[in-house]
Amino acid sequence: MLTTQLQTAGETFVAAVTATPEMEAFVRAKAVFRADPELQDLRKRLSQRSGELQAKQTTGALTQQEIDEVQFLQNTLNAHPITVQFVQARHAIIARLGECNEAVSEEIGFDFAAAAAPQSCCG
Repeated sequence: MLTTQLQTAGETFVAAVTATPEMEAFVRAKAVFRADPELQDLRKRLSQRSGELQAKQTTGALTQQEIDEVQFLQNTLNAHPITVQFVQARHAIIARLGECNEAVSEEIGFDFAAAAAPQSCCG
């Protein structure tokens, strides 16, 4: 059971991280990335073609033309300005969260993120 003081500290920490320019930029970029109709269509087509080609790969019927098509869709998605902005915002918030982890870990004397991470079935 968390003490009130620890609960308050946790809520304050989350509020501070949520209010960073990096988090605000990430949330905005993620919303734009998810809502853009062109990107939605590209992701849908890429997902469908990838699924179809995985099935073909198991039977050995996959052609180079099909591989090139999926690579073209992936490259188009990755090069889209909205995707680029989203990826940059994601990298920025990951870096900020890493800095937060370092600060908290130094203060408490152990790796906060590692201790807070969900347990994995595989180690």
